[in-house]
Amino acid sequence: MNRQEFLNKLFAAAAAAGIAESEAYIAGGENTSVEILDGQIKEYSAAKSEGLCFRGVYEGRMGYASTEEMDEDAIEMLVNGVRENAALLETDDDETIFEGVKEYAPLDQYCEETASMPASEMIERAKKMEERAKAADPHVQRMDGVSFDTLVREKRIVNSRGLDISYRSALAAASVAPIVADNGRVNFDYEMRCAFRKDEIPDDELADRAVAKAVAGLNAESVPSGSYRVVLRNDAARTLLSTFAGVFSAENARKGLSLLKDREGERVAAECVTIIDDPLLKDGFASVPFDAEGVPTFTKTVVEKGVLKTLLHNRTTAKAMGKETTGNAAKAGYAAPVRVAPTNFFIAPSQMSFDELLEEVGNGLLITSMMGMHSGANQISGDFSLGAKGFLIENGRLGRPVEQITIASNFFDILKNIRRTASDLRFGYPGSTTIGSPALDVGMISVAGK
Repeated sequence: MNRQEFLNKLFAAAAAAGIAESEAYIAGGENTSVEILDGQIKEYSAAKSEGLCFRGVYEGRMGYASTEEMDEDAIEMLVNGVRENAALLETDDDETIFEGVKEYAPLDQYCEETASMPASEMIERAKKMEERAKAADPHVQRMDGVSFDTLVREKRIVNSRGLDISYRSALAAASVAPIVADNGRVNFDYEMRCAFRKDEIPDDELADRAVAKAVAGLNAESVPSGSYRVVLRNDAARTLLSTFAGVFSAENARKGLSLLKDREGERVAAECVTIIDDPLLKDGFASVPFDAEGVPTFTKTVVEKGVLKTLLHNRTTAKAMGKETTGNAAKAGYAAPVRVAPTNFFIAPSQMSFDELLEEVGNGLLITSMMGMHSGANQISGDFSLGAKGFLIENGRLGRPVEQITIASNFFDILKNIRRTASDLRFGYPGSTTIGSPALDVGMISVAGK
């Protein structure tokens, strides 16, 4: 049977079984990935996936069931699964099905040329990037790998209340990871770029920047322990924000897992800090016109000039806490229940360039990466103690590379102590949530070194 026939039969069977209202969430896509090593194909994969999550209200509770097969057998399984799941759930949440709205924001991030990019072209571009990287600097010893990917994503929500909406996107991504050496000292780094249009990935620039970053980090040494004026480079800053993004979730606040519960209207960050969640961001890697409940998405300011304006909500948390949904319902996978998550979530940039920010700092440390986020960070208290590396800042310029240090602080303290933000906003790897940040001058931080 075709897709529409399957859905019609599914909803009819659900109604006949006493499921008051129901919804099908369909997610699928195609991922093609090529990795090159020494001019040869190290890895190649092309995978398609599709799954359906069916949820419905049975005897006053929402039940869930899922399948990857959409046939006659799946209909009975899904209906019975919803009934059984609803009976087992122990929750006071009043979860309901959303009827939708007449119009959703136009958002077109599907490029057919990207979606249908031949594997041969991906292989050729990856090989050329590897060649470029190897020739860029005599310190390049070998490559850890060069990859080129395309990711096509599709989502559709259909329910018994008349909603039928869909969205698709196509994204290209490339990365270059060189290994460099000098006098027996070895360093590794990488650079990655993503774009909705395949020709917007600058292959040569990507390879050159990856090598430059790796070479710059050669012959790094530790520094004496003490307190240092610290700048988090944009990639390090977004790593920190990503680790603690959950504190802005109303779902976590309800569970006692966020110190921001009931703090709307309070100052939680420095005045120079504004944090935005923008699901409609042009060319945003996590942009989507509707959330996992079919609610239209919209841009919202979470922190405005240091003041917490709102937590992120889905319909369930909003109803429980007397708020309006922010359109942030999310699913970790098609089979997962509806939760809360940000979309394109970022600290707003300023007009100050990165170089100008370093000049203002004068002397200190630039942190380029932090290690051990999962074990060294407490996502509730905000405390963290992490291995890090970067560069000295000397007289407003980058000095020698630094490694084998540990930085310790608290996320909430960092937010309050940020002195400046730079203009170099950059986002991380694409997903249902994509975190971004410019470089941040975070003031004095305790550093353990030699």
